[in-house]
Amino acid sequence: MVNEEMRAAIDACASRASAHLIDLTVRGSRGRTIVEVFVDAEKGVTSGLCAEVSREVAGVIDRARWIQGAYRLEVSSPGIDRPLKYSWQFPKHVGRPMVVTMRGAEGAVKKTGRLVSVREADIVIDPGKGIPAETISFDAIVDAVVTPPW
Repeated sequence: MVNEEMRAAIDACASRASAHLIDLTVRGSRGRTIVEVFVDAEKGVTSGLCAEVSREVAGVIDRARWIQGAYRLEVSSPGIDRPLKYSWQFPKHVGRPMVVTMRGAEGAVKKTGRLVSVREADIVIDPGKGIPAETISFDAIVDAVVTPPW
């Protein structure tokens, strides 16, 4: 149900609020449709930011009439369990534990450790336990997920 025109318009709404569209889903049936908009920002996502994006997105959806009948709009951050998609998302997670899946010579390789630093082209992960920190190029990262401390 999500088309490129809708995605571009909602991305523009997020941009006007100094945020980035991370994901967009439309699910359910007529009259019970749920539009989920996940946004992130360099300085983090607040309830005020979500409200601002929500007001803009609702106006755009209503004017464009992409959704027939009633719908529920949910705007939120992607949450800690969602993979980081963009290099700009990493700096705010420095110091946090994460699992990074990277391309290796033999296929996908998982690296677990604390994110020590973020540079223009790579990140540094410290696995701890006396194992040396490892530099991983953004180009090699397939998936990166912050792991909760609990």
